[in-house]
Amino acid sequence: MAIRTHQSLSGYVATEPNTDSTREGTPRFYARAGQRQGRREPDGTYTKLQTQYVPIVAYGDAAEEAAALLAKGVGFVAEGRFRPVKYEKDGRTITGHEFEVWKIGRRRSADDHATAVEAPAEQVTHRRDVPAEFTAQHGTRPAVSALAM
Repeated sequence: MAIRTHQSLSGYVATEPNTDSTREGTPRFYARAGQRQGRREPDGTYTKLQTQYVPIVAYGDAAEEAAALLAKGVGFVAEGRFRPVKYEKDGRTITGHEFEVWKIGRRRSADDHATAVEAPAEQVTHRRDVPAEFTAQHGTRPAVSALAM
């Protein structure tokens, strides 16, 4: 069986996210993502280049997940695909690309790490609730320690 692979995008949310619904009522998430660019020079120094921006969009469950996890300035890693877009705006035809998110995760920032290290364990809060089915006590069956092929 082949391993499934997709395109990925890492960066940060550069604009305030917009959440709405499509005409069919499907949840939709939209924001612009920034990705800092740089180049290693032959002498070993590092040169910062201009940040690149790309629209990101998610639909359905992925949109709900993105809305729950992301805010302006938050780093993320997403799986999905780049796709061409073409639409009319103010009487002009706009063409370009956007990244359609299928799965997304929040990247932990230095501030998150500092909070976790400095605060006592009972004061650290999680950004998402863990569903009850993941915290419920399971039967006394022993865990399987190896995968069968």
